[in-house]
Amino acid sequence: MVASTGRLGSLGRRLVAGSAGIALMSIVLVGALTLLLADFDLSHARSEREGSTTRVLVANLRGTYLSDPDWKPKDLTSTRELASSIGVGIDVRVGNRLLLQVSPPRKAGSRRTIPVVVRHRTIAQLTVTFPASGLLPEEVAFRQSIAHSLVIAAGLALAVALGAAVLASRRLVAPVRRLTDATRRLAAGDRTSRVGEVRTSGELAELASSFDTMAGALEREDTLRRTLVADLAHELRTPVAVLQAQLEGIAAGVVALDGAAVESLSEEVAELSRLIEDLRILAEADAAGLRIRREPVDLAEVASRAAARLAPFFVERGVHLDLQLGATKVLGDTDRLEQVVINLLSNAAKFSAPGSEVLLRVAVEQGEGRLVVADHGRGIPPDEHGRIFDRFYRGAAAGGTSGSGIGLAVVSLLVAAHGGRISLSSSVGDGSVFTVHLLAA
Repeated sequence: MVASTGRLGSLGRRLVAGSAGIALMSIVLVGALTLLLADFDLSHARSEREGSTTRVLVANLRGTYLSDPDWKPKDLTSTRELASSIGVGIDVRVGNRLLLQVSPPRKAGSRRTIPVVVRHRTIAQLTVTFPASGLLPEEVAFRQSIAHSLVIAAGLALAVALGAAVLASRRLVAPVRRLTDATRRLAAGDRTSRVGEVRTSGELAELASSFDTMAGALEREDTLRRTLVADLAHELRTPVAVLQAQLEGIAAGVVALDGAAVESLSEEVAELSRLIEDLRILAEADAAGLRIRREPVDLAEVASRAAARLAPFFVERGVHLDLQLGATKVLGDTDRLEQVVINLLSNAAKFSAPGSEVLLRVAVEQGEGRLVVADHGRGIPPDEHGRIFDRFYRGAAAGGTSGSGIGLAVVSLLVAAHGGRISLSSSVGDGSVFTVHLLAA
């Protein structure tokens, strides 16, 4: 038992000790109640026996009197012998005269005094003194047998309780240990650490499952962060490389510093600024520092400016941008809403084939302002719809296309900050439709 509890750890030992303590208290309580009930039954039996003894003695005295009303001590010999055989002391008095006395037992107990009545007349007073224990030898033996049995039963019950407590504690502590080990491995950097299936139910099983879910989420976050670093490095490398090459060419006199060169430099700087702005918005949202200035805004004008800024990008991609902009007043922040439109349009252009068309529509529908960006690109599988707005997430269709996976996450954050929502309708091969729902002003 010592070796077994030694492998349980401090928690297991405390559980075993607590279970054993509860079992011992229960055994003592049950034993005490059993002895108390036994004593009660024996006491009741003793009381009935004393009453029966008293009635026998009274009957003997009445019979003696009826046979000879002129009582004398010698006439009460049968009563004396009866009292001695029973083991009780008696006093028989007629008025103040002591007629008969049998010495009480060495350890006297209770006394009973009753009148002896014959033909409705009291002829004497009988006082019976019983032994202190009041128990017959067989009753004493019976009580000792009960106590002995209770001691044996208590020992067996305690042993069984300890064994059951050890087994139950092992079953309880085992998943806790597995959870502790998995937590330590996870804290040490092992993102593949899992508790796995545990042989238990209830809260511990739910806790183990929740831990594995959390560990899986952390592993995915790590993967996404590593992917983000690689994607950001790729995203930043291109404009930085172009800037560096053009600036070196200008410095060497190979490239003329004309309007075309300045425009190219400005485009690369704008791309860098967009990436930095997206990252800044994510950081502000994480720090609860994202601020939205709400005022009446014409969503059509915002969308028109965003489309004008991205017009060269659409031309470069060979994608036609169809504008259907109706005056739509909403409550919002002009700069933030323009960034929403830019991110949605740039995302649509990236995944649209040359020669295809992207629709940008703004209108008031069902009492709310709606902005729709629809493309005829690769589409998004249904199983990715729930994660497409997660930061750093890039679906299977994004392979081979540059991007950091934060554009749609920024869109979702900004729309939510405006008290609106964004919905997606898409299927593989049929393109995607993003709809932004905003409060009408």
